[in-house]
Amino acid sequence: MKIFDVHIHSGDRHEWTEEAFTFLMSLGSRYQKRLYDHDGNQVDDELHRILVEEGVEHAVLLPEYAPKIAGVHPVERVVAIAARFRRFIPFGFINPLLHHPVEEFERQLALGIKGLKIHPVHCEHYVNDRNLYPVYERCMQLNMPVMMHAGTSIFTGAKMRYADPYTYDDVATDFPGLTIILAHGGRGFWYQQAEFMVKRHRNVYIDICGLPPQNLLQLYPSLPRLADKFLFGSDFPGVPGIRANAEAVCRLDLCPEAKELICHRNAERLLLPG
Repeated sequence: MKIFDVHIHSGDRHEWTEEAFTFLMSLGSRYQKRLYDHDGNQVDDELHRILVEEGVEHAVLLPEYAPKIAGVHPVERVVAIAARFRRFIPFGFINPLLHHPVEEFERQLALGIKGLKIHPVHCEHYVNDRNLYPVYERCMQLNMPVMMHAGTSIFTGAKMRYADPYTYDDVATDFPGLTIILAHGGRGFWYQQAEFMVKRHRNVYIDICGLPPQNLLQLYPSLPRLADKFLFGSDFPGVPGIRANAEAVCRLDLCPEAKELICHRNAERLLLPG
């Protein structure tokens, strides 16, 4: 089975907060010795080799600007890695409490980003913050997808109120042509609302990263008929195994076409050049 992983994190050891790094390595400890050198710098060649070994043909590489909760992983890094390895697709990241959203988006766009990540729970803002609306408008014009962290975070200081599902529905309603990817699919307390959003909105999708793949049919009972709205993501390096998660998806009681849609075809349609 081909794998397109839409949720890969990138950052040196010192760029993560201590809590975030400790948690990620508790899940993905087998990657730690290879992924970081003795100074804690990410070894980009090893990142690429690991994904090749895991069977990942394409991957979205995510920066982050959440200094209090997870850390700051510069967009320049993901763009540089993607320039070296065609397997990667670089996304940007806007934090309206740190950035002037429009100016920063245009700066990152000039660097070569192919999508945008918004993380309200780590950055303490709502996704329907009106300061982000001009950015959403630009993304809609450019046919550029916006990934939004949708659900809980266990990290100290993260506030669940910023994951209010109705604020995500506001954005999907106000920008009907905007492609929205709900990262973690409402993890923790709003799976039903996330599933309803992909039913209701033509351009809303669920990224299954951070969810036990063997439980997907329990979390989303309509998944068999909505398989064209789900994307495979791992949350690497905070995962025991990318290939293992994809294999778990393939063991679900789904038709072969549905498994292909989730594991790679949906992401190829949304993220690869026509």
